[in-house]
Amino acid sequence: MRLELHKVKVRDVRWGDVTKVQEGVLYVDKASALEAVKDDAFAKVGLELARPGESIRIIPVKDCIQPRVKLSGGKEYFPGFCAPLQRAGSGATHVLDGAAVVTCGSIVAFQEGFIDMSGQGARYTPFSETNNVVLVVEPTDGLDKHKYEAALRTAGLKLAVYLAKCCMDSRADEIETFDKGRSLKKMRNTPGFQRFFTYACP
Repeated sequence: MRLELHKVKVRDVRWGDVTKVQEGVLYVDKASALEAVKDDAFAKVGLELARPGESIRIIPVKDCIQPRVKLSGGKEYFPGFCAPLQRAGSGATHVLDGAAVVTCGSIVAFQEGFIDMSGQGARYTPFSETNNVVLVVEPTDGLDKHKYEAALRTAGLKLAVYLAKCCMDSRADEIETFDKGRSLKKMRNTPGFQRFFTYACP
């Protein structure tokens, strides 16, 4: 199995008329992005931008997702959520490196976190260094908390796929390759694999 990550470097994020990456800037068409995550589970949906160094605290954070999409084969990404269940981990993937989708919504339990984009708190999370598109939602009244969390998780994944898909024409700044080999015998020759295999399959 061979996986290629075609990374487009994102150094800034701004609103724009068209969602695209141009000269390292991710431009987001707000109206189209909101349309991509529309769901009856949400009474209200909004988008915000948060850049490294800004005096912004994002709370309560549910998920952080790197925008990705498959470059070929007609596959979306995130099997089981945004695409049918299928084998993952191979092929060519288009990645917006340096960008992230951050989902926020009403607190369900005390597992949610926060991201400080500047100040002392910024050092405790790598997402203070990414250019974040923040999805903020309010659930409809009476919605079961588990259905709400599932809908918000799926919306975040859909937004990540939307952003990456709109930017598929952008040329990759870097291609990272992972080759798992074609057989167990070949994998056994990979440094560190033998120890894992012995532990997992005594």
